[in-house]
Amino acid sequence: MSDQHPLDLYSLILKIGETEWIDEVRIFGSRRYLSNASYGSDIDLLIVPNRQIQIDKLRAIIREPYVDAFLLDGQVAISAMNDTRINLGEAGSDRGVDAVTLWSRGKGWLTGEDYRTLDVIPDKIPAMTRPNVEAIIIFCALASEFEAVRHRLTGGTQKTHPRIPPYYRSYVKTSSGKERLVVAVQTGVAGVNAGISATRILDYFDEPAFAILVGITAGLKDEKQSPGAPTLGDILVPTSTVDVEAGKVTPKGRERAGQTISMSPYRQRAVASWSGFNAWADRWKRRVNGIETPPKMFADCTLACTASVIAYNDYAQSLKQHDRKIAGIEMEAVGVATACQGRCELLVVKAISDWADEDKGDSLHEYCAQVSADLVISLIEDETI
Repeated sequence: MSDQHPLDLYSLILKIGETEWIDEVRIFGSRRYLSNASYGSDIDLLIVPNRQIQIDKLRAIIREPYVDAFLLDGQVAISAMNDTRINLGEAGSDRGVDAVTLWSRGKGWLTGEDYRTLDVIPDKIPAMTRPNVEAIIIFCALASEFEAVRHRLTGGTQKTHPRIPPYYRSYVKTSSGKERLVVAVQTGVAGVNAGISATRILDYFDEPAFAILVGITAGLKDEKQSPGAPTLGDILVPTSTVDVEAGKVTPKGRERAGQTISMSPYRQRAVASWSGFNAWADRWKRRVNGIETPPKMFADCTLACTASVIAYNDYAQSLKQHDRKIAGIEMEAVGVATACQGRCELLVVKAISDWADEDKGDSLHEYCAQVSADLVISLIEDETI
């Protein structure tokens, strides 16, 4: 049996209250209930400032490892321990976390003998509020794709960890005032690398909301030059990805056995029907045959996933034998999709940066990386996904 010992919360809060910018201290979470015997849980305190304060100011005054102090900043409570953010709804409201006010600058200690001491287990690391729940994970294969997402996510933090790829985390404010945790990761090129990186990230983050593979793709030229066919700079949001490399080779030739993995049908349809797309696309016009033209979105399509960069039109066109709706060719979707299976839903958003033919080039890579990144973050801001 673990030995619990009392923590003098009363003295700790009076000491905190000596800081002139603190107006109130409230308790919430599991330890808010005096009948709760979860001594291994941390003590969540909500610190109400009397003016705008940076979170580092709060970190500087909290020394007790069993206390996870949250700074109230408008509608959001921010953890000084691990940057967890809790949306409280109405400005200044703590009804969503059922908090009890322990101390105020005008009245001092408010709860009599209650909460003066709370039992803890000193030799046990407390169970902290989880910082990573419901994160939106954005996977990027190339450095240029990752930088485009980072540039679009303002005010974030680059993080490193010995067992997972470096990542960038930021909070995106949505149209209703909520803040969504978004994590951008560079997986590296090709399915195996991407799959391993995605698996490690998904192991680290608790219960991600969903994942998105963002960036550039090669397109398949419409040899009939049909009106309305995709052009360079257009965006593919496929319903599925197919592994066109897998199969069985016999004296009679290759037998197709490639895996097809579907994207999240709900989120894919939500993006395909986004009412704000035309207004968004008008901000990203580029020259097509000498005319300033906004990008179009193609959602009734499939992406082929290969192990090699394809710069040979005859071979690229032959891939349609796997699926006649193949509109693009890239290298990471199957690996990332496999890592996401059983963990979270996946969406793929990629802009056509070149054709998979002998004239393949990279002149539109930067534009396409930026346009796909901006579309995804705009969809999150708009609460479409």
